[in-house]
This record gives sequence, C-alpha cells and structure tokens, in this order.
Amino acid sequence: MHRVRPGDRIWLGPPRSTGLTLDPASNADLLLVAGGTGLAPLRALVEQVAAAPAGRRVTLVVGARTFADLYDPISLDKLQSGYDWLTVVPAFSHDPVAEAGEQGDALTVALDHWRPGQEVYLCGPPLMVAGSRLRLLAGGVPAERIHLPDGFGV
Repeated sequence: MHRVRPGDRIWLGPPRSTGLTLDPASNADLLLVAGGTGLAPLRALVEQVAAAPAGRRVTLVVGARTFADLYDPISLDKLQSGYDWLTVVPAFSHDPVAEAGEQGDALTVALDHWRPGQEVYLCGPPLMVAGSRLRLLAGGVPAERIHLPDGFGV
C-alpha cells in the first residue's frame, strides 16, 4: 500500500468522470440539477461557463428537504447576483412554506424549467440519480441532452 509522506510529490488533476463535463464545442443553455453534495461538480460547471465567452444561460436547481437544509444559501445568492445569465432555483421536497415554484423534489422542479435545446446535467445522491434518466426522458428531454455522473448513463 502506498502512503504519502512529508516531502513526497503528488499530482492533482481534474476529476476522471466524463459524464459531467461540458462539451467545448457547444454553446447550448444549461439546466443543472443538484442534490446534496452534487452541488459541487455542478457549481464547477457554472464557474466554467463564467470563464468562457458570454452567451449561455444557466438554470441551477438546488434540492433540499427544507430551507434549513439548503446548503450554503448565502453563497448561492451571491453566485446568482454575480451573473445575469444564471438563475438559481431552490427545490424543497418537505417544506410546507416554500413558494409554489419551489415545492417538490429537485428533478420535478427542474422539469418545470426545462426548455428544448438545453443540456441537462444532474448530480446528487445515488437514489436521486438512479431513476433520473427515465424521468427526464418521460419529461421530454432527448437522451443525447442528458448528462449524469459516470455509472448512471445509458
């Protein structure tokens, strides 16, 4: 077994997953659907869009059980305030005081925001991602527009 010790050199690189990478040749608008820790890779996609020439519109749907469970809402608000092309939409599956457009699981709320031509990227807990491809297809999203973490694809 290899162990890192003080003085050892390590190489850090990008994630090896290819399911959640943007196609550099595409300028399609994005619908990003995050649950739990799935926010981190999708936030990286937002940052990638921010570093590219303008033109893409991005909708980021962030799921949580209740507002109290929403991960880092202040940071999400700052992120949305920083980019006029970005819309952050919270989705609350168990919050009775959530606004009508925010009630439901992240994928249900996201499908209300899906528009033809968008690329859909989804990342979250395995139970959330497992059935998402079929739900997206049933919601009218073409298979070639669906991007899931490796292991959840076709």
